[in-house]
Amino acid sequence: MRTFHLIVTLAVTLMAAPLAHAAEIDVPPPLKPKELSVYVNQPNCTRWTDDCVNCARGPDGQAPVCSNIGLACQPKAIRCIGADIPQGEPQKK
Repeated sequence: MRTFHLIVTLAVTLMAAPLAHAAEIDVPPPLKPKELSVYVNQPNCTRWTDDCVNCARGPDGQAPVCSNIGLACQPKAIRCIGADIPQGEPQKK
């Protein structure tokens, strides 16, 4: 009896398989990802971090240089770890 049920189930499945069709749906293209704020040059700061990525301002106005994020890192609020010290003329004594 068990074999009969198996054969009937297999036969019904094989006969119904060609009738099954995938649904035709329109999938919109993925949106362009937003710029992650940690990679944006922070004003008045030479080095900044979110405890996952460390960035440093490039010399002479170049783009910032940032490290890679770790696999299991949980970013925190961005904080400045190197304040931009204005470069002025040395004080004369």
